[in-house]
Amino acid sequence: MRLRAWQPGPYDSVTNVIDRVVVTGIGAVTPVGLGREETWDALCAGKSGVGEITAFDASNLPVRIAAEVRGFDPTAHLDAKRLRRTARFAQFAVVAAREAVTDAGLRLDDTDRERVGVVVNAAVAGFDTIEDATRRIVANPAARLSPYFVASSLTNMPACEIAMDLGIHGPVNASALACASGLYAVVEAARLIRAGEADVVLCGGTDAAITPVMFSGLTVMGALSRRNDDPAGASRPFDADRDGFVFGEGAVVLVVESERHARARGARVYAEYAGGALTCDAFHVTAPEPSARYAAAAIDRALRTAGTKPDEVDYICAHGTGTKANDRSETKAIRRVFGEAADRLAVSSPKSMVGHLIGAAGALGAMVAVLAIRDQRVPPTVNLHTPDPECDLDYVPGVARDMPVRTTLTQAFGFGGQNCAAVFTAYETGEKRG
Repeated sequence: MRLRAWQPGPYDSVTNVIDRVVVTGIGAVTPVGLGREETWDALCAGKSGVGEITAFDASNLPVRIAAEVRGFDPTAHLDAKRLRRTARFAQFAVVAAREAVTDAGLRLDDTDRERVGVVVNAAVAGFDTIEDATRRIVANPAARLSPYFVASSLTNMPACEIAMDLGIHGPVNASALACASGLYAVVEAARLIRAGEADVVLCGGTDAAITPVMFSGLTVMGALSRRNDDPAGASRPFDADRDGFVFGEGAVVLVVESERHARARGARVYAEYAGGALTCDAFHVTAPEPSARYAAAAIDRALRTAGTKPDEVDYICAHGTGTKANDRSETKAIRRVFGEAADRLAVSSPKSMVGHLIGAAGALGAMVAVLAIRDQRVPPTVNLHTPDPECDLDYVPGVARDMPVRTTLTQAFGFGGQNCAAVFTAYETGEKRG
């Protein structure tokens, strides 16, 4: 079947928005910070969280670097029973969710908990617990596994652990969209609110799978940077000498709620979620579709859903993995949608500092897009030294930039061809979006 050529559509809302959706809280556990502000300050300072792997002995592997969350002590946050039943990716999520709720000033005792939801996604989920259990059983078939082993490995467990931790009884779900998982959680959360199914949703992504099997698999795939002698300089999105992404771990959770609910409780609002969209390349299990047609369509639909014109966007928090194909494709998608307006955009990739957080990557992008509006500041793309003619946008090289930021876009692209994009705008009382 011959497909029609992709064309940008009219930039008018295509959704029936029953309420505006705002971001009121953020929590983070990342390779550069055990909290939202520590992470944000590190990103704006261009600080790298990449180093030699300490999670396991990687001395015999071709790739020996990763972006680990260092200094995280789960015993400081969870009791012994919770520790026994939770995997690392769920522990990250619970801690990030607690910070997000506190940041939002959300008093759950004064809130209808059946109107509060959780959408926290993961990509590889309990890969570490599965790998460890497999190793033990292979060594000793009679070995006794934890009775929590199966449950703790499931993709939905971080969302459910958050619900149990905070006593949330509204819609709780999780889905896996590879590297687009964390951003899609925000889009899904907004849909729940706009559909009238929830007033508040905790949303985001988490993953923690720095393991021997994961690294062996990604290495043979050719996806990872091999700059073992220069960990801080290994992740270099959009640079001509990029050689792959740096694998990372972490969690980011946002509190989004209806404007009506936020105003009723006098909440501080970071920014407004204006719209988002999801498309699929249906092309290859790992490679992006070469023309970037469907990635562009996701961006275009997100803008149309938000009622935002391309020339109204100030900053794009890019997916920017540091692989040859992804960075070219993403640049091409941006140019397809923005045309001449692409030349005045600021575009940067936090993966240059924190590596690829997989299921949490898109949620981190949402956090960056929101805080850029709050602080009127754009974090840099570090390690960008050699221009690539095929990546010819303003990637904010090296140093953070203070600039007017009213509207931001962030995008995430996952294995399997999943493309997600979301738009955030400065919040103004009385201004109707969509």
